Amino acid sequence: MQERVLWLLAIAAGAVLLVAVLRPYFPAEEEPGPLSSPPLPSPQVSSDSSVRVAVLNGCGESQVAGRLTRKMRALGFDVIYEGNAENFNFLQSMVVDRRGDLDKARRVGAALGLPYLQQVSEDTFRLEEVAIIIGRDYRQVRLLDE
Repeated sequence: MQERVLWLLAIAAGAVLLVAVLRPYFPAEEEPGPLSSPPLPSPQVSSDSSVRVAVLNGCGESQVAGRLTRKMRALGFDVIYEGNAENFNFLQSMVVDRRGDLDKARRVGAALGLPYLQQVSEDTFRLEEVAIIIGRDYRQVRLLDE
């Protein structure tokens, strides 16, 4: 009897561990989190070349930052930096306000159709005003589609 209980506990623990490991690979329906704002209107927003933008690869796939840089420049934004984020573990793509001007971040988010906005405290030493971090969901949110 004890062996059966131990086997059932081992199977249950294995199932929980398997679900925890595979969860990032199966996107669930997205619900706005505490740092998220509701979806913005569709991208019929005129761009502003005075917004200085940094495009950061936060998903680890090659060439996504370059592709988004080309798209942003075609939309009329001034991309001054393209590179990698501090890590490749970003699950959601987001627009980050780097200088305390949330209106510019909202315009960039609206142009891309990105609903996730975060406010970062003002940093007067940063050259970019808005950063776009490309997360693993970039295909689902159609971030690189023309």
